[in-house]
Amino acid sequence: LHEKHLTGTMATADDSLEVDRAGVADPSSSRVAFTDEPEIEKGEQSQAGPASLSKKLSHASLRASRPSVVECLSTVPDYELADLTLDVYNMFFLSEMKSQAFVYSLAVLITKTALYALLTIDIGYNKQFPFEQNVEADLTVRLAQLFLIPVAIVNQEELITSFFIFSHLKYSPEIEARHPGASKCKYFFAHTARFADGLMFLILNTTVMLLEITNVLQIFLNFAALQFLQSIDNIALEVCLNGYWTQRLQEAAQDVVDMKFAYRHKLTHKYMQMGFVILVWAAMIVIWARVHFAAGEE
Repeated sequence: LHEKHLTGTMATADDSLEVDRAGVADPSSSRVAFTDEPEIEKGEQSQAGPASLSKKLSHASLRASRPSVVECLSTVPDYELADLTLDVYNMFFLSEMKSQAFVYSLAVLITKTALYALLTIDIGYNKQFPFEQNVEADLTVRLAQLFLIPVAIVNQEELITSFFIFSHLKYSPEIEARHPGASKCKYFFAHTARFADGLMFLILNTTVMLLEITNVLQIFLNFAALQFLQSIDNIALEVCLNGYWTQRLQEAAQDVVDMKFAYRHKLTHKYMQMGFVILVWAAMIVIWARVHFAAGEE
């Protein structure tokens, strides 16, 4: 078969060479092999193409006709623009109800909450909570826990982002001209869920840290092992942004990248953010002291 194919190829090349030398062009011979495919494609387009094509064109024209972010926020007095964090909380906020982005972001949030719940159940059934321990921890373990508390707070991205949003950012109804689904109700729901996520993870992380009473290295290992949980929502949006899911999800992720918030940059807002961090840090110190002082008294 290989020899026949080679012989046929050489013969075709010789024939075309003879035609070129004679200066004769046969227009029908060069298009024989391609006459059927375009007709089939046209038939397919005539049956299924116009509906889907018109739908895509209407969706693309609708996105192209939207006002820009700067145009939406230009009417806000004394404003500066702040970038949104790249996570599914902002995808949920910008998405329209029952859209792919709405369902996807909600599914990611439910998955993350379920993982927190499973970890809490495991701690409750298989271990004692820190307040129930009757064994006094080593001094090195106590100091390691004390110094890791502020590290755990500032390393908790959702919690720190929530403090920044509550103190510096404001909801601007003007963005509904670009994203009709970005209502004020969804704005508060998304960022309240973000705050609950960060606070829940901080409590779980501190609980696991306080459960260890003998080994400093084990505290560090547990601390590092739990960090992947807080990045689930960021990875979920990055997957959409890189085009691993549908085109609509990629567009929704790109909307999060392009969107901005109106930013309040007064000194009082900076002190407000700092106050949130100090308040949480003081609460964690009280919990740490309560655990060890109660164990020492018993």
